[in-house]
Amino acid sequence: MSNKITVLDIPSALNRHIANANTNQSSFGIADGGWNQDDFAVLGNEPGLTHGLPIKTDYYSVILCLNGSCKKTIGHFVFEVYPNSIHLVSPAYITSFEDASDDLLLYQVLFKKEFLTHNFLKENIVDNLLEVNPDYPPIYGLPQKAVISLKALYEKISDESREKGAFHLQILRLLLTDLLYEMNRACESCLLHSTRHLSKQYQLVYKFKKLVEDKFLTLKTVQEYADELFISAKYLTEIVKNETGQNALHVIHNRMYLEAQYLLSSSGLSIKEIAERLNFDNSSHFSRFFKRFAGYNPTEFKQL
Repeated sequence: MSNKITVLDIPSALNRHIANANTNQSSFGIADGGWNQDDFAVLGNEPGLTHGLPIKTDYYSVILCLNGSCKKTIGHFVFEVYPNSIHLVSPAYITSFEDASDDLLLYQVLFKKEFLTHNFLKENIVDNLLEVNPDYPPIYGLPQKAVISLKALYEKISDESREKGAFHLQILRLLLTDLLYEMNRACESCLLHSTRHLSKQYQLVYKFKKLVEDKFLTLKTVQEYADELFISAKYLTEIVKNETGQNALHVIHNRMYLEAQYLLSSSGLSIKEIAERLNFDNSSHFSRFFKRFAGYNPTEFKQL
């Protein structure tokens, strides 16, 4: 079986952005192909895109939303991106977005961990900055004062990237470190004002969704996950419905569907190979499953 699956790197993300973006849209970010770092870049969002197929990257993104909204999926988290918020995308997870509003405005800094650990920060310090609370969606609301200062910080990073003056990489590392500390400050503030972590029900649903992320290829039923959590399938169904509004089986199937979309769009695998990778009995069973979600079969999806 072929194992060739595309993982998006920073040069590819930059080239795709330059090809799709209107260069007159914004003065923020890299405007041309003159940037040659493969471990750091600054981008705005691509205007006019209402959705993005699932991708996996080899870099982190710290994204400031200044206007508009979209629905974001990062691993087992699904959340709304809203104005005056900042969120983190990790290379550990598949990510996608949909329902982007016409007025969506994002500032994005893309970087590999090595950009900061190369003769600059110790790896354990960077790990601590990037390992924000794993129990919550990685998005944090910002007070207006913080939005103003963070917007200025992003724009300073953008200007430094464009001008490439003396010591620009060292300065970019300092500015990025500042950005990560500000994101962690926003995370701490959100947790301080949240009561959700007190709920045992929320904690159980989080454990369920984390299990789905880790074991969706092998565990297929609500009962199997309930057994892992030492609760009844009925109780698991009830608490998932209460917390998320979704059926527990839908959460399991949705994770499989996300993986199927990713493999169909980012790999050279055949439909039969994808069906095998997802542990379906055969490609016909997989095609029926996929069509229930997408409204069309995997072959038609590949042709979109």
